[in-house]
Amino acid sequence: MFHVNMQSITYPLLIVAAAAVCVPGCSSGDIPTYPVTGHVAFEDGQSLTTGGVVLCESLEVQSDGMAIMARAKIEADGTFELSTFDEGDGAVIGKHRVLVKAQRDADDYYKRGIVPRPVIDERFEDYETSGLELVVEEGDNEFQIVVVAPKHIIERPLRNE
Repeated sequence: MFHVNMQSITYPLLIVAAAAVCVPGCSSGDIPTYPVTGHVAFEDGQSLTTGGVVLCESLEVQSDGMAIMARAKIEADGTFELSTFDEGDGAVIGKHRVLVKAQRDADDYYKRGIVPRPVIDERFEDYETSGLELVVEEGDNEFQIVVVAPKHIIERPLRNE
């Protein structure tokens, strides 16, 4: 019997929703941002080419008692440009914890009938487990974010009993 996890079916929609995340009601006001660009790659230097998003949460600067968030779409060549208040405006100064959500292949579900497999180790999809941090400084900032592929799980064929 084949069981489908509905959360996996809607994963591409979650990527889009995550890209739109910003602290509700935040505006640039008097909080300066600085340009942040970068590249997401695997340990061997190969770019993450499936797309997805990079989300950054400020650990030092807050607005209305909430952390300020920056987000970016990961392009097909693995590059990204952070936005906080306006498109491409960068991120606030200071330390940020980072997560990466890589786009999974929806064709796995739609064409092959299987739950889309993760492209990167799932620990990178949560601030608490990613271990990723960026420190944004005045001026232009460029970062290399290194992720690892998921551990391969040996799939066993289902037996009819």
